[in-house]
This record gives sequence, structure tokens and C-alpha cells, in this order.
Amino acid sequence: MTSGKKIDMPVSLSYSAGLSLDTAKKMLEAGEKEAKKRGVPVAIAATDAGGNLLAFSRMDDASLATIQIAIDKAFTAVFGKRPTGSWKSAFQTGELLPVFFHERWITFGGGFPIINNGTILGGIGVSGGTGGLDLYVARAALGVCGFTLEDVDAAIAEIEGRKK
Repeated sequence: MTSGKKIDMPVSLSYSAGLSLDTAKKMLEAGEKEAKKRGVPVAIAATDAGGNLLAFSRMDDASLATIQIAIDKAFTAVFGKRPTGSWKSAFQTGELLPVFFHERWITFGGGFPIINNGTILGGIGVSGGTGGLDLYVARAALGVCGFTLEDVDAAIAEIEGRKK
């Protein structure tokens, strides 16, 4: 039974000043361009600061498995406040297993927090490449909008160092 009172919804109330859809779309486009240049079909996900999917693309011929992996990489980057690849050693040694596990947590590279002026605006996740190719796609996506590149550059340097 309703009281007949109308509820006014605050339509103009914004959730945050974080990542916008337009910015996320620019990031996806830049990532796709880099992936095409490198000849690797990928899925790219951008989330807001709460880890909620904001924008997504899956290139033609990208594996279906890349869909959820890219989304979960972006989620992990936001919730963990650091690149997904940095969690690998903590899980391998078992130091986190007794106290933490989440079914969406990804521990291999390709997910990064989207950081601007020391604030996390969201996360980017890339899946489909091997041997660090996801990192280059993520770098292109982050760089096109001027977001922090320190973490992705460090991950790329580590991969390149291992290849030498």
C-alpha cells in the first residue's frame, strides 16, 4: 500500500568527480589502437573508483575468456590500490591466503589503478596479450588522458629486463 506521496529523485546529483564515460572511451580507443599496432586482439575494461564497470570493449577475435579477466583486472586494481601483477608474490608465498581471498582477484599483470594527482579515479584492465603485451596496451590507455604511468612503466621495465 502506498501513501500516494511522490518521491523526488535528485537526478542532478553526481556520484563523484572521478572517471567520466567520455574519458573511459578515449582510453579504450587508445588501447585498441596500441593492440592493433602490436597485432593482438584484447578486451579492455575501465571501472569507476568503486570497481564498477564503466566502459568495455572486446576486439574481434579476442578470446571469450578475456572478457571477465579484463573486468576483474580493473576491479582488482581499484580494490587493491596497486597493479594486479604486484599481488602475485604475496599469493605464491601464501602470506595472503589465510586472511584474504576474493573470487575476482587477479594476480597477473594487465590491471592498473587510474591515478590522477594521487587520487584513484578507477581501474583499467587489459586481457588477451602474452609476454607483457597487455602492459603496453594499458600504458597507451592511461597515457592518452595523462594519468600516472609510473606503475605501468615499472611493470614494463621488469618484463623487458627478463627478456634480455
